[in-house]
Amino acid sequence: MRAVFKKEWLQNFRTLTGWIFWSLTLFFMGWYFRYYGLVKGLPYISYIINAVTFIFIMTLPLLTMRSFAEEKRHKTDQLLYTSPVSLRSIVLGKYLAALCAFLPLNIMFALYPLILGVYGPVPVAENVLAAVGFTLFVMAALAVGMLISALTDNQITAAVLTFFTLLLSAMVKSISGMISVSGNAVTSVLKLLDLTAPFEYSMYGSLDWPSVVYLLTVTALALFFTEYVLDAGRHSVRTMGLPGAVANLLKAALAIALAIAVNAGVRMLPPTVRSLDLTYNSIRSLSRESLDYLSKLDTPVQIFVLSPENERDETVAATLDRIVEINGNVRVSYVSPNDYPYFYMNYTDTEPGPGSLIVTSGGRNRVIDYYDCYRISYDYVYDIESESYVAADHRVSGYDGEGRIMAAISYVSSGDIPKIYAITGHEELECDEELKGRINNAGYELESINLLRYDEVPEDGDVIFICGPFADLNGEDMEKIRRFLDKGRGAVFVTAYREGVELPNYYSLFEDFGIKVLPGVVYEEDPGYINESRISLLPEVLDTEISRSEYAAGRTRYIYMPFAKGFRLIEKADVSAYSFLRTTESAHTAEVETEEAGPLSLAVFARRHGETGDTRLCAFASDYFLYRDINQAVNGGNYELFIKALGAVSEKPEQPDIPVKAYEYDPVLVDSGARNVFSMLLIGVIPSGLLLCGIFIWILRRRNQG
Repeated sequence: MRAVFKKEWLQNFRTLTGWIFWSLTLFFMGWYFRYYGLVKGLPYISYIINAVTFIFIMTLPLLTMRSFAEEKRHKTDQLLYTSPVSLRSIVLGKYLAALCAFLPLNIMFALYPLILGVYGPVPVAENVLAAVGFTLFVMAALAVGMLISALTDNQITAAVLTFFTLLLSAMVKSISGMISVSGNAVTSVLKLLDLTAPFEYSMYGSLDWPSVVYLLTVTALALFFTEYVLDAGRHSVRTMGLPGAVANLLKAALAIALAIAVNAGVRMLPPTVRSLDLTYNSIRSLSRESLDYLSKLDTPVQIFVLSPENERDETVAATLDRIVEINGNVRVSYVSPNDYPYFYMNYTDTEPGPGSLIVTSGGRNRVIDYYDCYRISYDYVYDIESESYVAADHRVSGYDGEGRIMAAISYVSSGDIPKIYAITGHEELECDEELKGRINNAGYELESINLLRYDEVPEDGDVIFICGPFADLNGEDMEKIRRFLDKGRGAVFVTAYREGVELPNYYSLFEDFGIKVLPGVVYEEDPGYINESRISLLPEVLDTEISRSEYAAGRTRYIYMPFAKGFRLIEKADVSAYSFLRTTESAHTAEVETEEAGPLSLAVFARRHGETGDTRLCAFASDYFLYRDINQAVNGGNYELFIKALGAVSEKPEQPDIPVKAYEYDPVLVDSGARNVFSMLLIGVIPSGLLLCGIFIWILRRRNQG
C-alpha cells in the first residue's frame, strides 16, 4: 500500500491536476475569508466552508477522476492487479493519496482562525468541529469519486459523473421538498443520499454522532464497493463459479446490512448521548437554571410543535429532547399544520405560524411563536429621502428558544402569574424587545398603561414599573400610585438624568421609602470603577439577596450604569432599606467635588411596613442601565440583576430566567492595512504562485520527456 500511496501522492505534483485543484480552491477560500473574516470580522470558518462547498463539489473530482479510469485506459490496471499488493491495499493507497491532497486546504482552514485570533477572541472548539465535519464530508465525497472512477475507463467521464453525483446529493433537500412538504417514503430514501446535510450540524457547533457515523459509513461502503467492482472486473461468473458469485453477492448484502444496522443503532442513542454541544455558550444544552427547575417539576405538561417531525427545527428540537429526557412529565408531540390545519383552535384563537409551539397544562395554555425563539439583529442605514434610519439587512444573532419554552412551562404549571404595569405618559424609557422577552421568560406579564385613562392602577397588578421619566408626575398620578402601593404591592422605580431637569413629585415617591435622590449626575474618580469616562460607572456590587450571584462572580462580572443619579438612605421608622450597588468614596455628584461625596447608593431595595402588608421597592439610579447595548457590554449582567429585583419586589418564587444565547462571538476588528496584506497574500500570491509552480514543473517534465 505504501508504494501505491507514494506513487499516487507524487503524481499530484507531476501533473497540472493537483496544482490546478490547490490554486483554484485556495483562491475561492481566500476570497470568502477576506469577505467573512477580514471585512465582516466573523471569527467562524463555517461561513467560509458553507460558501466554498459548491467549489469543492466541482474540484474534488479532479483528485479522483484518474484513480482507476486512467489505469484502465492505458491498460496498466492489469499490472496492478497482478502485483503482490492486495486489491484492498491498492484502493486504500490511492484513496489516502487523494485525501492527503486535501490536507493542505485543511491546514489553511486552521490558519484562518489563527489570523483572526491576533485581532480578537475566536471560538476554538466550534472552528475545530467545523473543520472536522467538512473533512468527513470530503472523505465521503472522495470515496464516492473513486467508486465512480472504478466504473469507467475515461477520466473526463469519471469527473463529470462524480460532479453530478455530488451536486445531486447537495440538491436532495430541495428535491425532497418539491416531492412532499411533510415527507413520505420516497423523500426518506432520497435523504439517505444527502452527503451535505450531516456535516451541517458541525457548522453550528454540534457534534452529532449519527452524522459522523453516516459519513464514515458512506466512506467505508464506497471503498468496499470500489474493491468489489475491481474484483468483479477481474473475474467472471464462469471463472469464479456460481458459489463464488453467490458468496460475493452475500458479502455485498452483508456490508449494506451492517451499515444500516450501525446507523440505526447510533440513532437509537438517547439525545444527550447522540449529540455533543460544543458551542461556546451551550446553545444546544440546557442551562443550570432549567435543570434545577425541571428537577422539581411534578406537573404534567404537553408541548405541541406545529411542524412535521421530519422538518423540525433541530435547535428547538434539541432543547425539547433534553427537557423530555430530564423530566418525564413533559411530553412533546409534532402536529403537521397541513394535515391538521385547525388544530390550534383548541388552544388559541389566533393561528400560529409554522414551527410554533403550544404549551398546555391543566387548562392553561401559552403559544410560542417560532420566530420568537430567535433574536433578529438589524443593520440600519440612513435614508436621505425619509430622513430616518431604515433596516438595510438583518441576521439571526441569538437563540431564545430555551428561555421561551421554560417560561411557558413555568406559566402553565404554576399558579398566578405576577402582572407588571409599566407607567407611560411622562417620556419614560420604553423597554426594548429583548428586555420584554427576559421579563416574559422569567414568568411575568408586562403591560403598559397611561394613568390618564384609569381612575386607579388596575387591581390585578402586582408591581408598578416607572422607567426614567423626563417629565414630572402630576398630583393625580401620584395619588393613584400611592394608593396602589398602600395595598402592599411592589414597585420598581428608575431615575434618568437630563441636564437641568429635576422631578420633585417623582422623587417624593422615593422619599416615602427612605431614599433621597441627589441632584446632578454621579462622577467616579476611582479608575477601577469606570468605563472610559467618569460618568460611565461600573458600581461596586454588594453581597445582598438580590445581587448575590453577581457578587459571587467577583470583579469578573460587571454592572454598567452610565449617567447615574445618586441616592442617599434616610432614616424612616416604618422602612428598612439596603443598597446593593454603590460607588466608591471617591465619587461625587458634580463636576467638582462637593458635599455630596461617596460612597453613594446606585440601587436600593426598601421595604415599608404597613397595616395591609409590606410594600417593596427597588430603585435604580440610571435608565441607561436598561439599554440593550449597555446590557450587552457586560454580557447580560444588567438584565439579570433587574430580573432578580423584580423577583424581590413581587415576592414571586424564583423561576428559570434564561437569557438569549448569542450565536456568535463579537466581530473581530482587522485594520485596513492588515486586511489588504492578508487579502493580497491569500487571494493573489499563494494561489497564483501554486499555479505558476505547477505550470513550470509540467513544462520541465515535457522537455525532459521530449
